[in-house]
Amino acid sequence: MPLHIKLLGIGCRKSKALKNNLYKALARLPELEVEVEEVTRFHDILEYQIAAAPALLIEGRPAYQDEVPEVEELYAVLMQFVQKQKPMKKILVPTDFSDVAANAYRFAQKLAAGEDWAIEVMHAYHPSFDYSNPYLDMPAAEFDAVKRELMEHFISEHTIGDEEASAPTAVAPKTELRIGFAGEEIVRDSKRAALIVMGTTGQGNIMEKVFGSVSTQVAQNAHCPVLLVPGGCQCNGFENIVYASNYQAADEAVLRRVADTLGLARATIHFVHVEEVEGQAYKLGKVVREKARGIGMPDISVATVEVECADVQEGILRYAEDAGAGLIAVGTVHRSLLERLFHRSVTKRLAFQTTVPMMVLHYDD
Repeated sequence: MPLHIKLLGIGCRKSKALKNNLYKALARLPELEVEVEEVTRFHDILEYQIAAAPALLIEGRPAYQDEVPEVEELYAVLMQFVQKQKPMKKILVPTDFSDVAANAYRFAQKLAAGEDWAIEVMHAYHPSFDYSNPYLDMPAAEFDAVKRELMEHFISEHTIGDEEASAPTAVAPKTELRIGFAGEEIVRDSKRAALIVMGTTGQGNIMEKVFGSVSTQVAQNAHCPVLLVPGGCQCNGFENIVYASNYQAADEAVLRRVADTLGLARATIHFVHVEEVEGQAYKLGKVVREKARGIGMPDISVATVEVECADVQEGILRYAEDAGAGLIAVGTVHRSLLERLFHRSVTKRLAFQTTVPMMVLHYDD
């Protein structure tokens, strides 16, 4: 909805000055959707029952009467409405009610704290294929009631307080139960999300065959970035981010997408290129550090890193550990490339071996 502003004045010097300052302030806020109406007829102005003209009304309420605020003051007042117009971004948190999913939900809450994020916790199930259902012939209504009880318990047990989150979350989480196969339902819901945060298990864990396959399917096919959170991983910020780079032209887009998605104000993004060399142990090569230039993020730094290693994922993980990374990002322009990476098990093995959260991004959505 646009912001409604009315300028009341009969064209005197102060009226013209107020109008001039208002439009200068609005010019600095192109993202603000606004409708400005000028009321100049004396009898029409009287209907608003203001103390004196000129006057500025915002959403029908007098903001200024018989005064001309400076451009900076008007800018500050209008900026508050920019924040209100911003739609809340949605974090989708799939859950199977496991400890790994609970950790991902806590991670999402800390990520959302103090930001314009809304969290939705979603559980998808198919009664005929649900291994947690001991009675496959249970009536659908009773089975649904069981799932709702599990969801209520999950939310009450794992919703963290403001003191633990360090800043209050915007709203209480929304919950949804969906009948269907988990991977398909999460991918379908990803069209309405800005970010998916979901758990992934360690290699060798029996749950990898069930939930791990879902996380792989979602990472490959989601329509928004997917943040895979290893079990037990804490949300400690993203001061250092490792991006597995193939020296693609999209690297700058990767940097902007990661920064925008996570709301980064200050960070170093390490573009790491691993050259596969047979028999080569991990070897760190040239590192070039510089400020991100020309993309509107003055406090984001970039490090371009070359690594030689016999195994790509080992090279990425070793560097991430050395750099104290809070996140590993994997991005691609073409979905088929990511599918080949998963086929080769590079990205999939990264997802199941890393102790650091991993974000998978697509650029053809």
